[in-house]
Amino acid sequence: MSKPNKLLKQNYIFIIFASIIILMNLLLYRSSLNYYFFQDDFYEIKIAKANNFYEFISFFKFLENRSSYRPIGLQTYYFVSSSFFGFNPIGFRIITFGLLISSFVLIYKLFKKIAHNKQVGFVTASFWILSSVHFMSITWIAAAWNIIGTFFFILTSILFVNFCENKNIKFYILTLFTFLLTLCSFEFFVSWPVIFAFYYFLIKRNSLRQTLMIFLPFIVFSLTYMFLRKSYASLPQIFEYNIALNIESLKLLFWYFLWSLNVPEEFKKQVITNILIFNKTFFREFWPLVVKSFVGVLMITIIGIILPLTLALIRKTKINYRIISFAIIWFVSAISPVLILPNHYFSMYATLASIGIYFLIAYLTNNYWRTIIILFLLIIWLGMSYTTISFYKDNSWMIESQRFSKEFANRITERFPTLPPNAIVVYPLNDKRHIQALLYDYAIKEIYNEPSLTIYYNNEEFLNDLHVDRLKGRKVFVY
Repeated sequence: MSKPNKLLKQNYIFIIFASIIILMNLLLYRSSLNYYFFQDDFYEIKIAKANNFYEFISFFKFLENRSSYRPIGLQTYYFVSSSFFGFNPIGFRIITFGLLISSFVLIYKLFKKIAHNKQVGFVTASFWILSSVHFMSITWIAAAWNIIGTFFFILTSILFVNFCENKNIKFYILTLFTFLLTLCSFEFFVSWPVIFAFYYFLIKRNSLRQTLMIFLPFIVFSLTYMFLRKSYASLPQIFEYNIALNIESLKLLFWYFLWSLNVPEEFKKQVITNILIFNKTFFREFWPLVVKSFVGVLMITIIGIILPLTLALIRKTKINYRIISFAIIWFVSAISPVLILPNHYFSMYATLASIGIYFLIAYLTNNYWRTIIILFLLIIWLGMSYTTISFYKDNSWMIESQRFSKEFANRITERFPTLPPNAIVVYPLNDKRHIQALLYDYAIKEIYNEPSLTIYYNNEEFLNDLHVDRLKGRKVFVY
């Protein structure tokens, strides 16, 4: 077979297997297409409106009232989605899934280059796209920035690896540009110079001086960002955002490892001691899930990491410790930005960091064990993801929030198909969780696309304002 025909056949095989993996991902997360806007979505839609170029550019300003800086990961994403799809959550998720699938392809290409092995790249990407860590990022539109940021992070990495291979300055300039896009997408960009300085210095074996020269612009961009962030934005002054680096940070690192291996996020909240002893009530109800999760973790860890290394040592096979170290550094560096917030954690923060673990497993099983083991691991992986995602669907607060928000939108628009400017709606509601799902008055303003609307969930508060003539001259609609 000629070389072009062989390459064509390999591409067809990749497309077939990639299509199967993508289909599995869509089956795992198919219900998310029906989920509605809730909580921060309404706020982000409001602030992501721009009537001209200057208003669009203002997305990129550092603002004192914003604890995060994600003008691409949030404002631009909402602006583009709203511009194309209007107030339709399905349209937003089409973009999210498009970026998720694109990231899958990019991860394959990146680690195929780094490991010089297509199978390693494909398995790494497959573990990633079939992982349960994406549940929040897909379920909650406001959390899609994890996927957006990861997309630009991987794109930046591919461009840099291309630069390392052919020394073409165009790839270096493009790397700088996409690094800035990553910076504007999520905070985890700060780990990129660390990860790829290690790659450039130890794997590509360049000198320390060359490494410092190449990464100086990235370091300058990162330091400038941190200065502006500290000067113009601050974290909320609440317990969850207390900054610390202590033993709790190490415990959190352990949990991010477990979450990367499809352990449900809820487990951390239900553990009552340091040695994984669960709340009795929770364990009594969910013990099959606990057993399945930890048996799965043990199987993945032993079969995917421990046994390949052990076999390599027994057989005296040369082990590439540089690649193994690169995978570990990827995970630790990429999760480090949230380890300093030990009271603020979500499994979705492992979206980027988990790739390091998946690469480690793919590399070890492919190079130091039989190929058939990879298929076995993927079957276990798919079962673990399905089990965890099913648990989330039945128990996540996000599912309840979006369900109530959707019901509210249907009920209120059926009762009042239109509302005039400055109208007041009285909609008695006592459950604070439901009020939070609607983000107070943000929901009704976006549902009707009318910023002058006011809604009262508390009759007493409405009557008080009515009594002091605060509502004089405004039409009142009582649900």
